[in-house]
Amino acid sequence: MSLRDLGFDAIQECVYRSLLADPLRDTGTLASLALTDDGVVRDALAGLLALGVVEVAAAPCGYAAGDPEVVVGDLIERLEQETLRRQQKIGGTRAELAGLAAGFRHDARTVEVEHITEPERIRERLAELCFFTRSSVFAVQPARASSEAARAEASRLDNRSLGRGVTMRIIYDERLLRGERTRARLGERTASGAQIRFLQGPLARLILLDERIAIVPSDPTDASSGALVVHQPGIVSELVARFRQLWDGARDFAAEPADVPSDEDRSVLRMLASGLTDELVARQIGVSVRHLRRRIARLMDELGADSRFQAGMAAARRGWI
Repeated sequence: MSLRDLGFDAIQECVYRSLLADPLRDTGTLASLALTDDGVVRDALAGLLALGVVEVAAAPCGYAAGDPEVVVGDLIERLEQETLRRQQKIGGTRAELAGLAAGFRHDARTVEVEHITEPERIRERLAELCFFTRSSVFAVQPARASSEAARAEASRLDNRSLGRGVTMRIIYDERLLRGERTRARLGERTASGAQIRFLQGPLARLILLDERIAIVPSDPTDASSGALVVHQPGIVSELVARFRQLWDGARDFAAEPADVPSDEDRSVLRMLASGLTDELVARQIGVSVRHLRRRIARLMDELGADSRFQAGMAAARRGWI
């Protein structure tokens, strides 16, 4: 971080750093280092005194630099406190801003259902609505492929909501558990505070914000048909009731990983059962032998097996291979 972020101007920063490097520098030397004149340096020193990072002293320039860990640390703490106050003030005006925005667009008062077709506009509208969400986000996510950009944007919105203390409950299609990367990503999300459960699909996409607004596909069978943003209280309350019903019947994410292996884990188990060596299996899936053996150890632990033979038998009983 530049000292200018703490209230220093360019000359003050140069003078302060110069005094730290050599406390015996006079104003002429400081002016030469800062490429300016003595008068500007004296003004800079007065400004540094006001910031509290130098003090009057019997030194060639008349001032001594304070210990950076103390004086700059104090400035950082002041800036952090001011930032916190500003965040609290901004948070307190969200409701007013929502009212102003609604008055400008007239959507909250006169439009009960918005139909948005352009994908970029759908993402923008969702980001707007998430900004004003105060208490809860409920969602149902089907096992449908999405782009890396879409996943990154969804993660950003989720983290922003979780950071404000919003309750987040998400139901995923259980087929997503077969992807190791997806399971890792969902593990990160639960670590951030999201509650995740799984149901057998197919599922229809649904997002509920503060139990007041619903976002659903315009046509669940056609991804290009766009989305509907529903404000009508009767419809939204029915969708909330439907979500709660699904949630009560879903399984917790924490209980799932040992019961549903990834496709790659299934492949590893099948190849080992067929008698392939660790070296050949590792080459087939594109990992090191050491990585493969760690994976085999994990699978044996999940299966409660003491040997690879027992692991193969247990995997067959569970229908993994």
